[in-house]
Amino acid sequence: MTGKACLVLVLWLLMAGCATVPEPDRSHTVRYVLIRDDVSPTDLYAQVGDEIRWQNLRTEPVMIGLLGAGMLDSVLCQRGFMRFGRMDGLTIVQSQDYVSLCFARRGVVRYNIWLDPEDLRTMSRTAAIHLAETS
Repeated sequence: MTGKACLVLVLWLLMAGCATVPEPDRSHTVRYVLIRDDVSPTDLYAQVGDEIRWQNLRTEPVMIGLLGAGMLDSVLCQRGFMRFGRMDGLTIVQSQDYVSLCFARRGVVRYNIWLDPEDLRTMSRTAAIHLAETS
């Protein structure tokens, strides 16, 4: 292997390693947002480190959009929010599937859900996750 090829391989491996976000720590509580014809609850209270799981119980896909990217900078775990090696605040959830995030710091995460990803008029009212420090 040439020196240039080795350098490219090393850089690729470093980038892949840096982009990895661990799977949820199962020792924390899982908090559910259930998506049917509405979103429930619209205000979710959780602890830092809890897994927030958006569960699509519909027969069609839905789209979730997090408002503001600040909380994505320090997640402890994720499922379904990674695109091209980077965290993305917009994701599609297939029917009977889920996506999840574990947030590393306290704050409020606001989001919307589109019941039909191709029709932006189907957007839910803005919902919120209120994250507090663990006691």
